[in-house]
Amino acid sequence: MPRATTLTPTQIRARRTARGLSQATLADRVGVTQATISNWESGRSSPSAEQTATLRDALGPVPTGEQGGGSAAPSDGGYGDWLSATRVQQGLSRAQLAARSGVSAPQIWNIETGATGNPRSSTRTKLERALGVSPPEALVEAVRQEAEISGVGQFVDFDPHDESDFPSEPGVYVFYDISDRPVYVGQSGDIRRRIKGDHLEKFWYRPPIVEKASYVRVEDQTLRRQLEDTLIKFMKSNAVINQRQVAR
Repeated sequence: MPRATTLTPTQIRARRTARGLSQATLADRVGVTQATISNWESGRSSPSAEQTATLRDALGPVPTGEQGGGSAAPSDGGYGDWLSATRVQQGLSRAQLAARSGVSAPQIWNIETGATGNPRSSTRTKLERALGVSPPEALVEAVRQEAEISGVGQFVDFDPHDESDFPSEPGVYVFYDISDRPVYVGQSGDIRRRIKGDHLEKFWYRPPIVEKASYVRVEDQTLRRQLEDTLIKFMKSNAVINQRQVAR
């Protein structure tokens, strides 16, 4: 049997999304677990030649025009699935989309691979304007509900190395390292000002120690401090920077 050409992570994700398949559905067709599909799409692992052949049978070619110019996505897919499929359908590289949108290529990569699950609304607006299409309302609502913390607000991701993406809002924020381990928890009445004033020039505030960041908007200062203290205590030694009391 001739060796099947390996599909790239982007091709797998784009073809699955274009055909309206969830990761779980594709996994069932290929005979692997949903986690395996997720790993293939994020580039953490690659399918074997035999699995690639089965993948190609399950996915087929990208259906032209089937998704209305890239404006649709499977109901259980994420925003990153929609973004990746739409970008690929329009023939754009991440660098080209970054140049069009003003969103950095690393941030686009994080969104498409799911590392950034709920990007800020301003980031989504830039990307959607650059692409000329918007995701389905059902997808937007699903992302919002998944990120909602009952009684508090939405858990939103932002790029810690792009100052234009820093939130100028009151809240509690977390920095994560390259392996998604939380390394710092903070709170502020203005997160952008806190980051620029207290963190930006610190020796630890660079990859791979700080790769990603998330925050939840919290207006009340007392509640912010309580949440910050609770998170630090829960994470114990995992909150490396907090434990060493650096730049608190």
